[in-house]
Amino acid sequence: MKYPIVPLTKFGLFRAQTYAVLKRPYLVTALVSYFMVALLVIIYLNKAPSFTSDMEMVLPGTGSSNSVSLDNVGQVVSQTNTPFSGGGFNPRVNYKEMLSSRGVRARAAKKLHLSLEDLGEPRIKLTEQTSIISLEMSANGQELAQAKTLALYESLQDELNNLRADEVLRRDQSIEQVLDRYRERMNITRNAIVDFQQRSIVVSTDQMDQLVRTLSGVREKHLYVKAETKQLQEYIYQLSDELGVSPKLAGQAFALQSDVEFRAYITELKESITQLTEYSSRWGVNHPKVKAQQKRLNFTRISINERSSQMYGVNSNEIFNSLNLDLNPKRSELFADLIDAYAKQKGQESMLEDLGRSALHLGDQLKIYSREIVELERLQREFNMAEAIFTSAAARLEASKSDVFASYPVLQMLTTPSYPMKQSSPKNIIAFIGAITGFIFITLGLIILSQRNKLIQIILKKEETTSSNS
Repeated sequence: MKYPIVPLTKFGLFRAQTYAVLKRPYLVTALVSYFMVALLVIIYLNKAPSFTSDMEMVLPGTGSSNSVSLDNVGQVVSQTNTPFSGGGFNPRVNYKEMLSSRGVRARAAKKLHLSLEDLGEPRIKLTEQTSIISLEMSANGQELAQAKTLALYESLQDELNNLRADEVLRRDQSIEQVLDRYRERMNITRNAIVDFQQRSIVVSTDQMDQLVRTLSGVREKHLYVKAETKQLQEYIYQLSDELGVSPKLAGQAFALQSDVEFRAYITELKESITQLTEYSSRWGVNHPKVKAQQKRLNFTRISINERSSQMYGVNSNEIFNSLNLDLNPKRSELFADLIDAYAKQKGQESMLEDLGRSALHLGDQLKIYSREIVELERLQREFNMAEAIFTSAAARLEASKSDVFASYPVLQMLTTPSYPMKQSSPKNIIAFIGAITGFIFITLGLIILSQRNKLIQIILKKEETTSSNS
């Protein structure tokens, strides 16, 4: 069959060339693939330049601990563990997720007056075996890239501060509720003590101690006074036996000797006896002056007897006259000692009675105190326990307020956000390597496809040769 001869025009020439090319499919595939690679490289190189700013953050590796000692209360210990002490979680991973969270990125975008899409996604890298977090942000401008990185870091710090404040607030509210219960219990125990003190005679344990000391002093003084009284009794008995007179009679004799009228009669008696003796020796007993002086003497004796009987009873004048104190000064001194010792003895006996009554009263009071002090001490122990629990809880609350980094450890800026001097993309070297790599892979792939029949035949021959040899 013969094809008709078509005149060779420009359109016909193009159709002929196209037909010739289509008869070679591998060449068409290669050209199309090369064109696509070149198109992608051109699109990559013509994209807007991008700049990347990076920074590093670090978490501290050690914790802190402090202790506060309160007098009569106890000890409060506040401890902040190292962020990496627990194996359940790693705070770096938490912070990485927080940096990528919508809330942190939205806060950073709001600071820069950008939308969330314009802010972009951060690139975060955790360096192994360290506490360092690397952060990268890209933008179309150098200043914007640096501002994005700094804004994201500040937004993370703001989020951490908000979380810490919320944690402290919730913890304070919880502890305040517990403190209210402790405070109520402490007030109940305090009111119980006040009610008991109003109903009883014991208001403090010091009263018991003071009463015991007083009773001990009274009993000790009672024994001392009793010993002194016994000594005075022996002294009075011995002195009375030697003088032959009782302390009462000696006192009456002294009192009579101190009477002015009685002493005047005694003086008159002495003068009358002296003159009667003188007159009798001179004139005899029948002389008128002797008789007159005898009457004077008799009258004086009668007056003495009447005065003695008037003061201490009938016939007391004979006893007092026999004492004869004026004629014996030493005897008078012994009488004085006897009377003084007797007076002291009476005073000591009266003191013994008073001390005995005081000891009995204090003993009865001590029995009452002993019963009431047990209840007071029980109430006081309950109050002290409630007060110690309340004070300790309040101290723990104050100590926990200073430990704001327990759940969210402090995050420090290790390096400030860098100012990018060179664009991060597009890069010519990346475009060149991508193009060369694409061309090489496309060419190798087409060569393998075009020669696949020959390769299959070579492989089959090798298998037949191997099987025949075997």
